[in-house]
Amino acid sequence: MLRRAPRQFWLAVLAYALVALYLTSPIQQEMDSRFLGGDTGDAYEMARHVWWYRTALVRGEDVFQHTLLGYPEGFPAVQLWAHPLQYFPMWLFALVLPLASAYNLALLLSFALNGCAMFALARRRLPASGHAAAFVAGLVFMVFPIMQAHLFEGHAGLVAQWSLPLFIFALFEYADKGGKRRFVAAALCFALAALGNSLQLIYALGPLCLMFFLARLYRRDQVGAGRALAVAIAGCALLLLFLSPVIPDVLANAELRGAGGYLRYSIDLLGLVTPSFANPFWRDIATHAPDVLGTNLGEGASYVGLIGFSLAFMGALYRRAARWWLLTACLAWLLALGPVLKIYDQALTANIAGYEAVLPLPYALFINLPVFELARTPGRFMFLFAAMFAMAAGYGMTVFWGSPVIRRRRRLTRLIIVGLLAFIIVEDYKLFATFPSLPADLPREIRSLSRRRDIRAVYNAPYDHLLAAKEAMYLQTAHEKPLIAGHDARATSVDRARLALLSTFSPSLLAEASADLVIINKARAAEMGQLDLLQGRARQALGAPFYEDQRFLVYETPISRGLPAVVYSTATEAESHATYIYKAQPGWLALDATLEAVDRRAHLWLNDTPLETLVVQGKIPISIPLPIARRGYHTFRIEQDPPCPQQRDAALLVCQTVAVAEVRVRSLSDGAIYDPIRIADGIVLAGFLLPSQPEGDLLQIRLWWRFEADRSARDVRFVHVLDERGQPVAQQPPDNSFGAIAAGSELTETVDLDAGALEPGEYRVLTGWYALPQAIRYDVLSSVDGAQDDTVVLGAFRLRA
Repeated sequence: MLRRAPRQFWLAVLAYALVALYLTSPIQQEMDSRFLGGDTGDAYEMARHVWWYRTALVRGEDVFQHTLLGYPEGFPAVQLWAHPLQYFPMWLFALVLPLASAYNLALLLSFALNGCAMFALARRRLPASGHAAAFVAGLVFMVFPIMQAHLFEGHAGLVAQWSLPLFIFALFEYADKGGKRRFVAAALCFALAALGNSLQLIYALGPLCLMFFLARLYRRDQVGAGRALAVAIAGCALLLLFLSPVIPDVLANAELRGAGGYLRYSIDLLGLVTPSFANPFWRDIATHAPDVLGTNLGEGASYVGLIGFSLAFMGALYRRAARWWLLTACLAWLLALGPVLKIYDQALTANIAGYEAVLPLPYALFINLPVFELARTPGRFMFLFAAMFAMAAGYGMTVFWGSPVIRRRRRLTRLIIVGLLAFIIVEDYKLFATFPSLPADLPREIRSLSRRRDIRAVYNAPYDHLLAAKEAMYLQTAHEKPLIAGHDARATSVDRARLALLSTFSPSLLAEASADLVIINKARAAEMGQLDLLQGRARQALGAPFYEDQRFLVYETPISRGLPAVVYSTATEAESHATYIYKAQPGWLALDATLEAVDRRAHLWLNDTPLETLVVQGKIPISIPLPIARRGYHTFRIEQDPPCPQQRDAALLVCQTVAVAEVRVRSLSDGAIYDPIRIADGIVLAGFLLPSQPEGDLLQIRLWWRFEADRSARDVRFVHVLDERGQPVAQQPPDNSFGAIAAGSELTETVDLDAGALEPGEYRVLTGWYALPQAIRYDVLSSVDGAQDDTVVLGAFRLRA
């Protein structure tokens, strides 16, 4: 194509570059001082990762390991490996250009390349005389609202869609002509199309290959269908091989696997006829636009446009070849609607037999399947729609260009018509009158911190605001110090308990975490309603800030000696209540609280390990022994089961939560937790606490059990108390069966012994398990006192006269 029509191609390249500059105006005047993108997007996070490329290369560090995030351990840079086209050629430009210039230039280049790649595909598939049609197809693909929306969101990898038309080009070439070189090219382009964002495998490549395969079978072209299938298999194999180093980290990231948002991030049924509410032409005409796109402009933009729709309809009407492209576009649109139909950004509901029901769509069949569960933003199927729709519009342009009305015109007149059509398409699709951007400048006082060697790491607050976390990562490009937190794929790998307790600004905890500097993001804290709280804590614990402006407060951590024995704080979430705990030494804690609900089940977890399940009926006090086997941070969580439905009619369904109040954490002991004692059939006594004497008349024995095999109601735990003669005392604690317990669970319990009725003297306490109905004890496998009698002697306590 370049050999036969180089002039037309380079004219198209120039035109696409000018359109990219026009759409993103006025960024060309602020290339080195602002970032393209909106306030809620990923521009700052992207800029930080690009800075890390440059920093790691200069320092000779591993680019694919974030050593300056999650201090001191760091964590793998999953995105940098999995999505190379998201950062290339940004990081290459950043070696010689300011960070903002490198970022903006790469995005503008991606936009222009999108148009050029579609132009090349259209020139190959459209009639030979279709230079104007190919240009329009490239323009429609380039400026389609979904492209601008993800530019606004800072999703550089998704903006780089030029590899998708290249794959379609290569797929047709191999399916039609065969050949080893064409096969290799098609397979490589398949993998390349997913290197801007690996989920393009689901959003674009999967549906496209399926439709191509079915179309070839429909045409009885079994050879072409087989070639398409071979390309898809080879491309998936290449992609799997490339992603293999990071797949375990992706699957372990609960934020990616279970983040939800399918309804929010799907398109609206009215999206096809809804231009942007920020488009200056449509602002006062399309008054329904804010209700359709107001909260989902980034993922929900799906407007087909007046000229675009007219051309695509004309192409499907007069060109049979255009119908496959439009049919594939319809499939992509159907998938982009998400799992349920929504209108005006709300799920469409109907009242059936007194209950509200939603209308499920085909995508609901796939959302919980392995791998598909990662694709939580159905609106991104619109990238495939944009490519297919652009080709259909190209066919329509060939019809229009070949009509007698156009053919009789002079060449200059025809060029003016094409220019006018292009201008209307761009203006029609525009998302913004002037494209949003973010300031790249950072305070000189924060930049000067990079010269200080006494700062080990920085703690940023609020820690649980995603946009604040992104801005904190961008601040790192100025102060160049490690961050206590930071993230690579939205969720941080840093212990949430650690981040929560550091937000108390305890100088001793901050010093123990090596956080010599605290930065509070004032704007994001105010959004959460926490600014006064955080400022008050900081003022009391850290003193006056050494720097303050409209955006940030910066504090130095004062020198502190010694660590508090126990620090804890609580947080109530949607379906659970968390208590974050710091303990300076291993040992036992007791958590006291009051639970209130009406016939609700609550699961208790310690550090993501199930401990116990309670049925809450009314208002009940609880006292849970917590074995802390290591010093540091821990999370105790109370989760209600079943959770309340996210979508429910409050008039028909009242879902009561488990209320948690009066939480108090007490330290019971310091010192190492005992070595695990193994009992037959997968029972492990992981630790215990036996006081040397009762408190008053009550002796409380704490036991920590771990189960490597399932337990049932036939398994019974006993605790026996023997006097000095080795005889059981009358006040034995009752034997207890805990019912069904799944393998991998743990259980802590407090066994109360009324010591008031016991005679003075020394008593031994032993425990073990037996199985009903024969009451045969399980063997004690560890070599401990009492093992010969299938018991574990916990120790002794003494009662004084």
